[in-house]
Amino acid sequence: MLLVLVGVPRLLRHFIPDRRLALTMFPVVMFALLVPIALYFLPRYRRSQKLTDEGLQLLSEGRVAASLERFEASRPLAKVQVIPTYNIGVARLQLWQLPMAGRELSSLESRKDLTPQFRAVLSAALALVDALEGRLARVGSRLAEARSRVDFPLWFASLASAVVACREGRWAEARELLADAALENLNGPLLGMRNVLEVWCVEQLTGEARPVDAIALFGEASQDSLEAAWPELVNYVVKRSS
Repeated sequence: MLLVLVGVPRLLRHFIPDRRLALTMFPVVMFALLVPIALYFLPRYRRSQKLTDEGLQLLSEGRVAASLERFEASRPLAKVQVIPTYNIGVARLQLWQLPMAGRELSSLESRKDLTPQFRAVLSAALALVDALEGRLARVGSRLAEARSRVDFPLWFASLASAVVACREGRWAEARELLADAALENLNGPLLGMRNVLEVWCVEQLTGEARPVDAIALFGEASQDSLEAAWPELVNYVVKRSS
């Protein structure tokens, strides 16, 4: 847009030496240029928003694969690709495609136009990816950054902390973290993860073995995806769901 505003007057002066006439023609030329641009881009932006809304609705219903399709379709149409990229990362996270989720989310870290609130949510989401993949040394710094930027609960952060506690065998602490009110609104595979971890904690603390819902955990994903990152968890789930 800046290029158009600067370039059009210069172009007009080149073809119309009379400065007054050139200034008179400027609004007409700008209108002729901007209307086709608007007619091209505005429907694309609206389509992107519609696809995003559909994807979020599907994600809330636990239909993660379908939501991912919507998010991926929305990205090339979006004016700014931050939200579509984040949504793609979160959807891949819930399909347990952790390396791909990490790449999508981490691609946003270097951007300078993120709000503190969004950067906090992004850091918490990346902390969960790191925790699930066993990169525990990274989790603490990501969570500290996330919590320093906002004064509201981050359910990604609570779940990431619980995953770390389980991986380190701090079962009582993990159980407390899983009772965090911030996790009450989870759905889909992340809710399945929270519930499986709670049952695992109970068994480790009391010896009481309970069945777990493997379908709720794996959702539409193959168990191989999560097993590559956390084989102990998947082995436990397979054992307790059979």
